[in-house]
Amino acid sequence: MMEKKLLGSTLSDVAISDIDLRPGPFSMSFGFDLEPLKASIGRFGVLNSPYLLKGPDRKFIVVAGYRRLLAARELGWPDTACQIVPDTFPPFEALLLNLNDNLTHRQLNTIEKAMVLKRLTRCLKWEEIIKDFMSILGIPANRQTLEVFLGLEELEETIRVSLAAERLSLRVAGLMTGIGRDDRLRINDLFTTIKWSFNQQWEAAQMLIEIASREGRSIKELIDEKEIMEVLGNDGMNNPQKVKSVVKILKARRLPSLLEAEKLFKRGLARVSLPLGVRIIPPAFFEGIDYKLEIVFRKGQELREKLAVLSHLSGLEMVTDFWRGMEPR
Repeated sequence: MMEKKLLGSTLSDVAISDIDLRPGPFSMSFGFDLEPLKASIGRFGVLNSPYLLKGPDRKFIVVAGYRRLLAARELGWPDTACQIVPDTFPPFEALLLNLNDNLTHRQLNTIEKAMVLKRLTRCLKWEEIIKDFMSILGIPANRQTLEVFLGLEELEETIRVSLAAERLSLRVAGLMTGIGRDDRLRINDLFTTIKWSFNQQWEAAQMLIEIASREGRSIKELIDEKEIMEVLGNDGMNNPQKVKSVVKILKARRLPSLLEAEKLFKRGLARVSLPLGVRIIPPAFFEGIDYKLEIVFRKGQELREKLAVLSHLSGLEMVTDFWRGMEPR
């Protein structure tokens, strides 16, 4: 059985004004809503006493209970009962105390996990962090993922807010660390103004970086071009339609031949004169070999009639070649 460590702390009433309530060396709180906690503390008081450590300027540093103390200050409390740990309390132990205090009652968001890992690097080697802490935080335990998380605190606050609120993909944030400030802020704005799935964000971000590099332009310039801005500002389109349209614009820009293939395919189908309610759907981006036939009908007899028309329709044997510019005979 692991030996229980005694903190040697003493309970004491401490003036709120004597506590440094800036995010300190043990802080792991970001992007939180203080109102529910204020309501709870206002009704029941602080159920778990915060832990403090005397700082070099004689102000107290928060070891654990940062948000509880913020709530007490906003409620106008002059003081509150706190546990004071000894001056000799090791910083690593203080960090572990706060980590365990947080993990027992809530889930840490992405930025808070990044804060924990960053602080652990001051005390431990990367190998120890990967082995002993990443799985506890629910993070894949490998060096590449650790590198991504350690770079998150360097990103602008608006991007970190998006990550904490799960509106921005972690993989995209990893790409952002390698591009300029204006570009990453514009990408963040694009992905949070309308809702994208994380897979869609990843795909679009990669295309933006590739197009900008190939054309020698900034990502911000690409996003701010008229075609994309008109889609984003179109009140007649819903969210999924806007995302689909922006992705289509980027794919056409990245692969100009795709747009031409779509035009040729539609022109070929128009010459075949499919029955009403019948569609032929090509493979996505013409990269596969499987086509789909969609038939809309209400009764079995209607289905039979449409199938009969299709069986005698000339030109269908050429359907897989329309996008290559081969016309039906």
